[in-house]
Amino acid sequence: MACFVLLNNCVAIDIPPDPLADDTVVSVNRKFTLEYFKASYDWKTNYVASPYHVRLALSMFYPIAGAAVQEDFCVAFTLPEDSKDVIEQQCRLSKEINDGRHVKALSFVLVEETKTLSDDFERLFLRTYDTTVEAVDLTDDIPSAAAVNSFYRIAQTEIDDFICEGDVFSLEPCFTLMLFSGVSILTPLCLRFNPTDTKMDVFRFINAPEQRVPMMRATTSVPFCLHNELKCSAVDIPFCEGSGLSLLLLLPNEGTELREVVTNLTEAHLKQMEEFLRPTITTIVLPKFFVREKTEPKPVLTKLGYGGVFEIKDLRVFREASRAHLNGFFQHCYISIDENGNGTLPVEAESSSNATFHANRPFMFFVRRLADGQVFQIGHFSKYIDPDEQF
Repeated sequence: MACFVLLNNCVAIDIPPDPLADDTVVSVNRKFTLEYFKASYDWKTNYVASPYHVRLALSMFYPIAGAAVQEDFCVAFTLPEDSKDVIEQQCRLSKEINDGRHVKALSFVLVEETKTLSDDFERLFLRTYDTTVEAVDLTDDIPSAAAVNSFYRIAQTEIDDFICEGDVFSLEPCFTLMLFSGVSILTPLCLRFNPTDTKMDVFRFINAPEQRVPMMRATTSVPFCLHNELKCSAVDIPFCEGSGLSLLLLLPNEGTELREVVTNLTEAHLKQMEEFLRPTITTIVLPKFFVREKTEPKPVLTKLGYGGVFEIKDLRVFREASRAHLNGFFQHCYISIDENGNGTLPVEAESSSNATFHANRPFMFFVRRLADGQVFQIGHFSKYIDPDEQF
């Protein structure tokens, strides 16, 4: 009778999404990606991050966390409640992003060498997740930096000096557990820009509005659209076919600042753009750009209200009775876009162009999977940095 009354009065029954369903995984990751990006957005810098891999790296700890941290993770990441389901999803998603050729997405854990790891932690991280865990003297920054930098250098991630002189972990209270995430996009675009068409032209950087930089130029058929509500245009350039990825670029209209687009952008807008995108012969004018950024997820997650794993000693990492918390978490991401595409996307005569995407001002970018729109990296290019200072 209760059901009859509800139906006759058109009362909606809110059924939570299945956290194991593929479309739910994509949707919650994209939502988290945008929340994370907005919380960390600084219009005065260049930026690249992988909130997707932040979620993956932290979710590894779910099965060995207490109720307080597990609740945080469930709310932040929409994880399944059953630890077995989390582990299965974790392993599958990690393999999907880290194919070792087009994308390298690797987690690395440092633990204090004087402490003995718990059986559950060893089983999960060393055998199930196949994550590299290294025991070092965390009261000394030199071996800590050497271990992290060596791992990412040997993995050929294009990430150099992940940990540098300014990173100090050895001050009291001493760290016992640290997490690192490195995500590099290593695949070229399908579009090859002819170097002879690259000209020095003005890019209106936020710190150097008259700065001239090499601007690439090509005309080709790619998905393109305008979004009137966000006041921006979008173009989707595929990476090499084997990667299954694309570079989605968002350019604010003239008179609209990038921060306005960022403030208003939602996952619903992202879906709309994907629906609006249509193959269009487009003249693309784009700077050669390179972003390699180290970020710290802790303040971002704390700002979003998900900082429990850094504050509550609730992780069964060591054999001792007392539990641990995550002392630090750093992510380093890399992307480089230049003329060296693989050339599989045919170039057209500029006279046949039906649209122009002239990125001569700050823009936003997504590295996304074409099959379902999953976002692996997100960032923006806004600040001029002298080429000699980028490395």
